[in-house]
Formats: sequence, C-alpha cells, structure tokens
Amino acid sequence: MGAEDQRNEYVQSFERGLAVISSFDGSPLTLSEVAQRVNMPPAAARRYLSTLTQLGYFAHRNGRFSAQAKLLELSNPYFGANDSTLRAQATLMELTQQLNETTSLTQLEGSEVVNVLDITSKHELSIQIVPGRKLPGYCTAMGRAMLSLLSAKEVRTILEETHLVRHTIHTLTRLEDILGQIQLAADQGYALVEEEHTLGIRTMSIAFRLPQGQLAALSAPTPTARETRQEYITRVQGPLMEAVASMKRATAKPETTDAGPVPLNVS
Repeated sequence: MGAEDQRNEYVQSFERGLAVISSFDGSPLTLSEVAQRVNMPPAAARRYLSTLTQLGYFAHRNGRFSAQAKLLELSNPYFGANDSTLRAQATLMELTQQLNETTSLTQLEGSEVVNVLDITSKHELSIQIVPGRKLPGYCTAMGRAMLSLLSAKEVRTILEETHLVRHTIHTLTRLEDILGQIQLAADQGYALVEEEHTLGIRTMSIAFRLPQGQLAALSAPTPTARETRQEYITRVQGPLMEAVASMKRATAKPETTDAGPVPLNVS
C-alpha cells in the first residue's frame, strides 16, 4: 500500500475518538478538561464522549466523565496475542510482596516505554503507576535496560531521532552520556536511574525478550528518601533478577522434537 493509499484509508475521526479515550489517566474529567487535553473544540469532544458513554465505556455523573470497566474489553486483542504478559501478573505479585514495593512490566515501543502491567504495594509511600502510560526511554531505567539489549547502531539511531528533553535537573540529555549509561546497564545486567524523569524516584530495571521477540523489563520503583542507593541495590537486585528468570521460564516456548512419522501397526 502506497503513501497515497494510506492517506485515503486513514480515518481521522477514529483517531480523535482514541485520543479522547487516551486523555483519561484515572481521574474523572469534565468536558472542558477533555477538550483541552486533546486540543479539540468542546462541541466535538462532547459528541465523542456522548457516543462512548452510550456504548458503556464511560459514565457521566455530576458534570464529569469517568472510565468504566467495559474499556477493559479493548485490551482483549492485545492480551489474547500476548498471553505472556498475563503470566507476568503472578511474578509481579510475588515480587511486590517480597520487596513491599510497586512493581511493573513495561515494553519498548520505538523510543518510548509503555506500562503494561503493575502491582501496587500497600506501603504508605508506594509508587503509583498508570497502565498504558508512555514514558521516554532515554531517561528511565526501563528504557535504558531494554535499549541495552539492542545493537549499538540501533540504540544510536533511536536516540538521534529522539528529542532529548530535560525533565529534572538530573536528566542526562547529552547523547554520549546516555549511551554510556546504556552500556553500563548492558555490562552490569540492570539499569538504575535516579530522579531523571521524576524527582524523588529511584528505579532499577532488568530487561529480557518475550517469546514473540518483544523487549520487556521488570522494574521496582521506590522513593529515594526511603534508603541509600546502595541499600536499595542490595535489597532489590537479587529478587528482581530471580523474578526475570521466573518470567523467562513461565513464558518460554515449549521445546518440540521431531520424532518422525508414527509407524503403522500392520500386524
């Protein structure tokens, strides 16, 4: 399909409807808030929200729209094709109980990481993760861990095409510095990032490949004020490595053997 054919097949109204859905991050929103987030006239946003509400994906109460459980149906095609991500839930639950920290499974999409699954800790200062949210790969532990599994050429190409924004005073934006951290993650088997994307957050991530070839990472973010860097590494590295090993075992494709044709019983 050529570029002209692709443009003719593109349905912009569908794109806008998906943008309306993606504008919700867990809290109920007013019509004006949705319109502002998706850069859409309120009248247009109202039509999309009205349709989604009538279909049961959202509810409208007291002037605010809130996401409903029916939205989970939209994830069925993904999880149906990627059952290994569902198997990660048990691993994450065990890891969260062991560390008393929120844990997550992320995947790499281009230059960004996507939160696929998470288990929130009951700790008073636990980190809250929004499923489906995208974060930049260059300044997060998840991103650097997954990038460390790619070739040097692939990593450089991705970073050169990424707008390297300074999110905090600690964010590395010089290409060579980021490449150095990705190489360090490859050498030591994990990525550790402190306050580069969000102040007060420290995260260790270990990456691996899913059977379908997709890059994924398990992570355990925590407030930097909870302990020193070395105390965190000592406490988290072992359990996180074992969790990744468990994920690899759980998602490994069963080995097949070619035993040849079954002989016929002619007696």
